[in-house]
Amino acid sequence: MLEVIHPGPFTTIQDLGRHGYQRYGVSVTGVMDIQSHTLANLLVGNEPDEATFEITYSGAKFKFHTSALIAIAGGNMMPLVSGEAIQSGRPVYVSAGSVLHFSKLKSGCRVYLAVAGGWGVPTVLQSKSTFLRAGIGGFEGRILRKGDTIPYTTQQREQSLSVEWHAVSDHWWKRDFVRVMKGPEINRFTSEQIRRFTSIPYTVSSQSDRMGYRLTGEAIQKEVSEEMISEPVTFGTIQLPSDGQPIVLMADRQTTGGYPRIAQVVRADLCVLAQKKPGDTVQFEWVEFEQARKLSYAVHHWTKEVQASIEMRRKSRALY
Repeated sequence: MLEVIHPGPFTTIQDLGRHGYQRYGVSVTGVMDIQSHTLANLLVGNEPDEATFEITYSGAKFKFHTSALIAIAGGNMMPLVSGEAIQSGRPVYVSAGSVLHFSKLKSGCRVYLAVAGGWGVPTVLQSKSTFLRAGIGGFEGRILRKGDTIPYTTQQREQSLSVEWHAVSDHWWKRDFVRVMKGPEINRFTSEQIRRFTSIPYTVSSQSDRMGYRLTGEAIQKEVSEEMISEPVTFGTIQLPSDGQPIVLMADRQTTGGYPRIAQVVRADLCVLAQKKPGDTVQFEWVEFEQARKLSYAVHHWTKEVQASIEMRRKSRALY
């Protein structure tokens, strides 16, 4: 059992999302940084679609009342276990009574905490993800609070856990450029507006959350404001409202949007945006569909390589 001593500013339980229900107006939700979430799960022997804690900023503190095998991936919040620093990107055994504290945000915005066997919360509409607007999934459909207790599978420590484990790098998100493809309404913009979209550095506004990132920079004004009906949107859809400041839709996005879709973030770069916090900068870079497909395949290949490497260590009892 895990006890929440301090939840931090915003901590929820998320998995890869609630797919198949958008036609009913139910958002997919799920993790913001898919790669970091996946890595944390693989390191403790879980499938990639198992739920993790998504911890935003820092300050969260948890007590493990029974032993557990955990892994942390994503931003650097300088994690401590009972006062001693631990490394992300590797499995860590914590004994009963240990306290995990995310002490200070050094880089990034979000970390993912996985436990071997997964967090014992119910599945709602085929997902454990927290959907705050509907109050479903995760732990009672809400952010975690002080005093909450979440069950997990107790782990027994084995001698082989003491074998040296080199951390898997999880710093792929440490850059400012984000690659995008042209959106469905790209023809509503002039060639100069399209050029400027990728030449202007934007700042993540304080009016940003899991639903969407509002960006600020030199506005891209349209000569004529046209009405359009709401169209389907997805994770990473970039809309351009009448004020000329882009909005990037994120994990908790709505199912449709009524602003022109100027661009779509490639799936491989969603993790870069997920680790941006208010005040950080981002600049877009156009790519063609074929390059985006190759980038997506590279992420899939990386996942399989990490999974195979961990399985090899497990079989040789270097992990367990």
